[in-house]
Amino acid sequence: MELSVRGTPITVTPLLLAALLLSLGAVGYGGYDYVQQSNAVEDAVTVETTVTDTDISVSAGRGLVYRISVEHTYQYRGTEYTSKQVFPGSLGPMYTARSDAAAALAPYEPNTTATAYVDPESPGRAFLERQTTWGPFRLLGLGGLVAVLTVLRIVGARNPGQGTELRPASDHEPTRYETLFGLDRDRVNRLSKHLMVVAPVVFLAALAATVLLVYNADSSSLQVGLTDPVGLALLTAFLAALGLIAALVGYGVWSFTEYRRLRARIPEPRPPSPFRHPTRLVTILSTNDGLDEYGRRVKLTGFAFTVAAFFAGILVSVILF
Repeated sequence: MELSVRGTPITVTPLLLAALLLSLGAVGYGGYDYVQQSNAVEDAVTVETTVTDTDISVSAGRGLVYRISVEHTYQYRGTEYTSKQVFPGSLGPMYTARSDAAAALAPYEPNTTATAYVDPESPGRAFLERQTTWGPFRLLGLGGLVAVLTVLRIVGARNPGQGTELRPASDHEPTRYETLFGLDRDRVNRLSKHLMVVAPVVFLAALAATVLLVYNADSSSLQVGLTDPVGLALLTAFLAALGLIAALVGYGVWSFTEYRRLRARIPEPRPPSPFRHPTRLVTILSTNDGLDEYGRRVKLTGFAFTVAAFFAGILVSVILF
């Protein structure tokens, strides 16, 4: 369905509509769960509970994210209940390392007693840690991001980066961006591409070495320091990740200058810059076929910075959380 609102084209397809509804649903559920967590923490009353079992599960069948549960039995107002809640709400914390998940379970040994917190509104879902979690905010952020990108894809022209008229390169001699970071621009391009190949290989090799070293080490006496083999392997992986991000940023900067050179060849009046009009940028990034030389350069530039931001976000979340 295509329509126009005050001259702004709007195109809605079943896929875009479904993405928008799902993302808004995620935002709504994240907000609802946070409210539920806050109310539960505020209204909870304490009871004594008996831990019967603990468990660490792998989320979605992958070995990257771990969740914990503690089965415990308690009585509230004369009725016996069993709960597996460690934190209030449905969106509990996720752990990127199994050791972190195990450390969170350490205070709850089976057949021991602990303090549980019961929300009178949900007496069957007593929890052990009286605090809210970051889970709702992760869902809010992801859902909000998808919703914004979907709206940007719905609104705006359908064909930016397609059929762009360019004057011959011989008619326009570029005089800007001869060097980048003090280096020849072509050298920056080559170095960035080489580093984008080398860094992931080093990163994966360092991770594999870390796994092997930890597997063969005595877990009861394992100490990690920068001078230890495990510490050196982790440091290598960290530096390789930084190298990959730097390579993507370097290539993105080079690609952006290429975009500026191409844009200078577009006759007046030039179309709006995709980097100043997000609707055009999102449309180009999500277009697979039909892009011209100008559109492909915009897509490569946006893709490089997007992937760099994604990996940087993962790196920061691993360090902080």
